[in-house]
Amino acid sequence: MRSFLLLILLLMAGCKDSSEQSVEDSEVKRCQEGWVEFTCKYPKQHETYQSISVVTPKNTTIQTTKKDVWENKGRVSLYHDTNNKNLRVVIKQLEPEDFGDYTCKFTRRDSSSDHKVKLEVEKKMCQRQFNQTAYRTATTTITCDYTGNKYKFFSKQNGLICEDILSTKSSLKLNGTFTLTETNSSFSVSISNVSSHDAGVYRCGVETHEGSYRASLRKIKLEVEDIHCFTRSPTVGEDLTFQCEYPNGALINKFLCKGEDPSICQPLVSTQRNRNPGKFSIKEDNWKRNVTITVKEVTTDDTGTYWCGAKSTDKTRSNKFFHKMVMTVGSSLRGDTAARPQARFRK
Repeated sequence: MRSFLLLILLLMAGCKDSSEQSVEDSEVKRCQEGWVEFTCKYPKQHETYQSISVVTPKNTTIQTTKKDVWENKGRVSLYHDTNNKNLRVVIKQLEPEDFGDYTCKFTRRDSSSDHKVKLEVEKKMCQRQFNQTAYRTATTTITCDYTGNKYKFFSKQNGLICEDILSTKSSLKLNGTFTLTETNSSFSVSISNVSSHDAGVYRCGVETHEGSYRASLRKIKLEVEDIHCFTRSPTVGEDLTFQCEYPNGALINKFLCKGEDPSICQPLVSTQRNRNPGKFSIKEDNWKRNVTITVKEVTTDDTGTYWCGAKSTDKTRSNKFFHKMVMTVGSSLRGDTAARPQARFRK
């Protein structure tokens, strides 16, 4: 497995013309195989430059030929922004050869000026790509770990560019079915009423407050699948038993959890921790490829959404779910004990 590295991006602006010299210092930690975007400002905001180019660490010169539109030059994309007087540079799928010195060259008839950018490598823990499965019409939550004070953003890859969905730079925390939540150690985005349109590649990232660079911290591949659903309506005081079948190749540890969002649902019982069953118990039949779950003496508090699944042992993948069960507990109208319902669900 390839090791994962963090990048430190140092921006230093300098010029051949001593009258234009200036220095800007900032840094961001970045993951190899991700992407980074940095901005080179016009050395003089009122000037018009005949040509703008970027010299890479391999001493390759990439020149802009268009204005106010993205130009894709392999893994490097350029955007000459004439309104904001700068050049935006994006490097995708970062490789070891991308580390080193970059120079943005601004040339006019009588002189030229340079903007220096240095990409360095620091060996530390890095967030790996995560493959998450969401289920149609349900809710799913994508979590991104970051404790720094930079702006955080969440974007979706659309062809060769990433389009922002939500950012802490804005007071807006809702965008359609997307909701952004911040904590002390992370930020997360929940997607409600998931549809096939939500499938794709997302990026968690950070941006400096002055906007000099943006960087992807984590890549999330979201897949959307259908889920088998059924409902049960027991009465208060009854025991409810139901079965969930699972496919061939399902992981060993089967479990039941509760909550509208399976990615963060509350675990209740599992096949590996069922020695002293309480209210919830689970029993597996390997021959029939199913688990039987019993809920004792249901109450109105047991009303809610439950998920049968198998816990993933791969830290780069989310847990796999097989069935969704919606329980609605009704009040008992008689003092006698009603027949206990037996519920079975098959694909």
